[in-house]
Amino acid sequence: MDEMQAKEEIRLIKAMLEKTKRATAESGTLFMVWGVLIALGLMGNYVLVYFKMYDWEWLNWVAVTVIGWVYSVIYGIRKERKEPVRTYVQTAARHLYIACGAGFLLVGIALPALDVYSYEAIVILIAVISGILFFVMGGIYEWPILKWFGLIWWMGALGMSFIKGIGIRTLIFTVLFVACYLVPSFILRSKYKKEQASK
Repeated sequence: MDEMQAKEEIRLIKAMLEKTKRATAESGTLFMVWGVLIALGLMGNYVLVYFKMYDWEWLNWVAVTVIGWVYSVIYGIRKERKEPVRTYVQTAARHLYIACGAGFLLVGIALPALDVYSYEAIVILIAVISGILFFVMGGIYEWPILKWFGLIWWMGALGMSFIKGIGIRTLIFTVLFVACYLVPSFILRSKYKKEQASK
C-alpha cells in the first residue's frame, strides 16, 4: 500500500465517521418527539392525581407509549427509505434505542401491572434505563456530554431510592427528565442544524 492509497483510505474513514455523526445528530428529532410525549404524560399524570382519578393513570401512560411507538416505527421506515445503507454505529444505536424502549415498557407498564413491584419504583427503574441509554449513546457517538447525562440519571435513581412517597419522586424525576432528556435532545438537534448550515 503506497502513501497515496493510505491517505485516501484515511479520508474515506473520516468521511464515513462524519456522515455517521450527522445521521446521529438528526436522531435528536425522535428524542424531542418522545420528550414532548413524556412531558404530556407527566402533565396528564399530575391532572389525574389532582382529581384523584388514580385508576386512569395506566391508560395515560399506555396512550403516550402507543403514540410514541407508532411515530417511532413510521419515522424509522421513512429514514430507512432515505438511507438504505446504515453504518455499524447507526445499527448499534438503533438496537440500543429498541432495547431501552422495550425496557421502558417492561419496567413502566408491564411489570407493575403484574404486581412485580410497587408503582413507586417505576421512576427509579426508568431513571436507571435512561442512564444506560445516554451513557452507551455517549460511547457509541463519542460525545462525552451524553455520558455525563447518563451518570446524572443514575445518581438521580440512587437519590430517589432514599426518598419515600411517589409525589416527591415524580417531582425529582420531572426535574431529571427536563435536565437530562430534553436538554440532550436540543443539543442533538442543534448540532444537526449547525452541520446542515455548514454544508
